[in-house]
Amino acid sequence: MSYEIALLFAGAIAASEILLRLPLMNQIQIVTATAQRARTVLGSKHISDHWKETILPAYSVRIASRSILFFICLCVVVLPIGLVGLMAPGGIAQWLETLMQPLAMLGLCVTSIIYILVRTRLSRG
Repeated sequence: MSYEIALLFAGAIAASEILLRLPLMNQIQIVTATAQRARTVLGSKHISDHWKETILPAYSVRIASRSILFFICLCVVVLPIGLVGLMAPGGIAQWLETLMQPLAMLGLCVTSIIYILVRTRLSRG
């Protein structure tokens, strides 16, 4: 049991470190800004329907591509927690069962939050 707890902590710390290094907030900002521009174009009475038909598909492609990239980044963040299951006693099936327990989820969340808080405060100086 203590080995599983150590694996949980290791997976949470690895996932948190990846989370800090990936440009997730940048992706969110780009999607949000593009959606706001699209909303502005749609609501404007000074922009012709022809231009709206031309630009809105481009906005849609940008939003879709950034959303897919965001999803891929989230999968990369979760990857260490899944890979830790290769070392877990009982294999992947037992590891996934362990991850579904409320205490394991709580442990992952608390460990990640504490790690991110400490890490960001240390990096600021």
